Order: sequence, then C-alpha cells, then structure tokens
Amino acid sequence: MGHAFDKEQQAMHDAFFMERDQELLDFLEDQSRLQSLSSREALRDAARVQDPKVLETLEKLGVGAAAMTAFSLLPLVRLAWADTKISQNEFAALLKAAQDEGIAYGTPSYRLLSRWLDERPSEQMIQAWTAYAEALTRELDQDSLEKLRQATMERASRIAQASGGFLGLGERTSHDEHNALLDLQRALTKPAT
Repeated sequence: MGHAFDKEQQAMHDAFFMERDQELLDFLEDQSRLQSLSSREALRDAARVQDPKVLETLEKLGVGAAAMTAFSLLPLVRLAWADTKISQNEFAALLKAAQDEGIAYGTPSYRLLSRWLDERPSEQMIQAWTAYAEALTRELDQDSLEKLRQATMERASRIAQASGGFLGLGERTSHDEHNALLDLQRALTKPAT
C-alpha cells in the first residue's frame, strides 16, 4: 500500500508543479511578447519608419533602437569600403561622423560601427539599409527627406574625398566611390509617381 500511495502522492506533486511551471512559462511568454512589442516601438521611433517589413528585417539582423544611429552611418561605411579597404583618412572621417552623431565609445552603436570598420558589412545588411531608405522616402515629407538626403550626401562626399587620390593628387573620388554615391542618392530619392 505504501508504494501505491507514494506513486499517487508523486503524481499529485508532479501535477501541481507542472501547473505552476506552465503558469510561469505563460507569464514569461507574456513578458517576452510585451518586451518585443516595446522594443519594436522603440525601433520604429528610432528608425522613423512605420513599415512592418522593414522593422522586421532590421530586428532579424539585430539592429535595435540602440544601434539605429550606427545603422544610419552604414552608407558612409559602405562608401569607405568601395575601394576594398578603408584608408586611414576615411577611417578618421568615419569616426568624426560617429562623434558628430553622438556615438560614444562602448555603446551598441559604437560596437556595430567598429565591427563594420574592421570587416565589410554584409550584402544582407546593405540591402536592409536600402529597404530602410526606401521606407523613409515613402514616409517622410519632401522637406524632411531633402534635408536628410543633403546631410547624408555631404557626409558621404567627405568620406569619398578623404582617401584623396594617388599621393593626394588627381581625382579625389574613385570610380567605385562615385557609383556608391549614386546608389546612395537614388536610395534617398522619392520615386517618381
């Protein structure tokens, strides 16, 4: 009889804790869902876009609200990598752009930018930025978009000219950098309707 009683007691014990575990799992799931919602809202605010596909792509790539400032510098990094390596002057110009954006050492944005300076950003990351830029062109009014385009193109031109041609002589922007500038200009231009 003792053995049957022990089995019954163990079954009741297991059922009690299984129910408690399920309640805890449900609670954690709810918390995770709420956290995900608030992080999506923070990303939407930082990115200044509403397009759920763009936001989902950014999240999948690990670009959260905290890293959004560095993500906005991605076209500058891409431009610096146009000639397959970043020159010292381009590196310094990118760090200056980061400082101008308020990117402080040790922040997620700084770590992301630092990784991109060491290793060329993936094509997937570049495509995500292009989708982000296209969403901005749809969602920003013409005046805001023009200000963003002008500021971005000015910074990009400074990066392109930072390498300075051969021994600082001749054309300061290479053919590949020129093409990257054109791609950037197109990405930040509202499509004709």
